[in-house]
Amino acid sequence: MAVLLAVAGILLTTGCATSRKALEPSVPPPFNDATARRVDALFSLLSAELAGQRGHFDAALKGYLDAARSAQDPRIAERATQIALAAKQPDLALEAAQLWRAQDPDNTAARKVLLSLYLKNGAKEHAVAELEALLQSGGDVDGLLMDVARVLGAELPKEESLGLMAYLVERFPQHAEMHFAYAVLAMNLDETRLALDEVNKALELRRNWSRARGLQAQLAARAGDSRLARAILEKALRNEPGNVQLRLILAEQLMRLNDFRGAESQFRRVLRKQPDHEDASFGLAMALLQGKREEAARAVLQPLAENSRWRSQASYYLGLLEVQRKRWGEAVEWFDAVEGGPLALEAQLNAVAALIAANQDAEAIERLHQLRKRIPGEALRFYLMEAELLTRRDNQAGAFDVLSQALGELPGRHELLYTRALVAERLDRLDVLEADLTAILKENPDDANALNALGYTLVDKTSRFHEAQRYLERALELKPEDPAILDSYGWLQYRLGNPQSAVSYLRRAYERTHDAEIAAHLGEVLWTTGRKEEARTIWRKAMQKEPENEYIQRAREHFPEAFE
Repeated sequence: MAVLLAVAGILLTTGCATSRKALEPSVPPPFNDATARRVDALFSLLSAELAGQRGHFDAALKGYLDAARSAQDPRIAERATQIALAAKQPDLALEAAQLWRAQDPDNTAARKVLLSLYLKNGAKEHAVAELEALLQSGGDVDGLLMDVARVLGAELPKEESLGLMAYLVERFPQHAEMHFAYAVLAMNLDETRLALDEVNKALELRRNWSRARGLQAQLAARAGDSRLARAILEKALRNEPGNVQLRLILAEQLMRLNDFRGAESQFRRVLRKQPDHEDASFGLAMALLQGKREEAARAVLQPLAENSRWRSQASYYLGLLEVQRKRWGEAVEWFDAVEGGPLALEAQLNAVAALIAANQDAEAIERLHQLRKRIPGEALRFYLMEAELLTRRDNQAGAFDVLSQALGELPGRHELLYTRALVAERLDRLDVLEADLTAILKENPDDANALNALGYTLVDKTSRFHEAQRYLERALELKPEDPAILDSYGWLQYRLGNPQSAVSYLRRAYERTHDAEIAAHLGEVLWTTGRKEEARTIWRKAMQKEPENEYIQRAREHFPEAFE
């Protein structure tokens, strides 16, 4: 332990000399100021150690800091600095780091800690002094300045961090790395134009700096000029054809330009040089997938799924490929192989969807129940998915119960209220439908979907037409070209006895989407107004597309001669 080493160092300076002869009387050293300081430091260290073991970290920090002041030992000052940083005591950390640097002026670690603390405190001149000393000492200048950019981006408000970095750049204008670090900071803070200006300055100082060229290209793409980004990278690669990082960035830009063959070529060039480059392999798989070359993508993804840093991502996409082939069991196996990461939840939802497609409803529902327990923050999605499954299986009562349970756990969620209202309509529970949609509209009077659903139901299921008209006119104001709302308003006009107006709205809706429900409505109005051949044509087209659609079947029951 660092503590024991420090204590041992103090004891060695105060103990008797072992080289004396055994019988030679020893004379203790005089008890001067230096000895007193060492004794004080020893007691401070011992008390700090005891305090730390008992969990009294403030007392431990005080003891180490007292020892650092007394002992003049940089090891103790370093330890005091570490404890102060861990305890989130910036003022004490600054004092300890200053002692550490003073006792070991050539220690770059001490200067880096001090630089970071000065930057956080906005102590510009002190930060410049430490930075200047570090730059003169050599070492990894690029890494040092990137650390500066990270500290500023993480610890200070945007304007303050940019202002402090601008001040540093003014003091060290001939350091290309400084301009580069400024560019990275600006990019991370969404100041793309500033970032471009700074990376261009870096390249004026270091013309063929490949890392800066890569950043320049990325910024050009972020600014919306992917073609310029491509040109920058291609030019840089002519000067440095073996630069793998630049080639990977070029491949990424080609993907953004939908040039999947070009991206594939760049990834393959990297792999010819470095066959085990996993990032290039995964990029190649994505290029092949985007290019609709599924079998080639599968061949690249399978080795990545066995043992690589891309294992989870590769398993996820292999699952999607099995879904395309409707091999539901294999798809579930691949989705289950996704271990953590951003795709884990989507993999589980896709596994449930695959089980539903395989008609393994019981297992799908059990998985959804387990997911609700494991990931309560996503319970809404799981409830809605279970309700959708039950609705598809025409188990409206079951879906209603699931949604009611969900609303007990997540009261007031609009998604649940809206979905339950739709299910309630199929169960003729108009009281629930109206209550749920009214609750949504109370919080959001301009929810066009809720306005439309409530207005249409009042038209279709009741005689409250004028009340429905108020809802539908507002919905139409909000979304004048929405085919569902146009259909509802056209149906309202029909029920109000305005068939010509009804045809106008219904035809506009039908032209936007040949939905079977809209076709059923338009056909009925046309049939009842004498345009029977047009009605018959519209109904037959809808019948061919969706033969089991409830609205077309209803039209068939009411107008059987049209379907003869």
